[in-house]
Amino acid sequence: ELRSATNNGTVVATRQALVQRDGDVVMADGTSPVVMNVPPGNYYLAMLHRNHLGCMTLTTRTLGSTAVAVDLSATAPTMFGTDARKVSGGVALLWAGNVVLDGRLAYTNQDNDRDPILSAIGGVVPTATVMGYRAEDVNLDGTVKYTGSGNDRDPILTNIGGVVPTNVRLEQLP
Repeated sequence: ELRSATNNGTVVATRQALVQRDGDVVMADGTSPVVMNVPPGNYYLAMLHRNHLGCMTLTTRTLGSTAVAVDLSATAPTMFGTDARKVSGGVALLWAGNVVLDGRLAYTNQDNDRDPILSAIGGVVPTATVMGYRAEDVNLDGTVKYTGSGNDRDPILTNIGGVVPTNVRLEQLP
């Protein structure tokens, strides 16, 4: 998303794109830079992805007729809000686990992100799995898994702090 320089809560333009394994964001052809059809000017850049919490740059970027590279995997630039991204191994990432797509990560209580994972696999046998491109696939491996190694439930608990299951992590977008 591009957001207004005068009101960062106003979305000026949005574009669906492909996030590659190495973190590059490109058009669906896998190589072309993302093109936003907006007049030259200053814009906040927001990044949203499937079942992750979105983030937005703290300051505007000047966009014109030539491509501008913005590395959101770097710990700089500073982002809007508090702890808008997770840093792992020196790489900034979006917080994963927003299964119910409500702008927050919750492991327990009403509207939590854990229960839909169990429901997706059938709700009876916790070792069951289901394949596909689904919001419940928190770790993006193509399989929804409730228990065992590489399950989709544990990253939610980790991303809310890992100690107090009632903690909640909120998306840092205006």
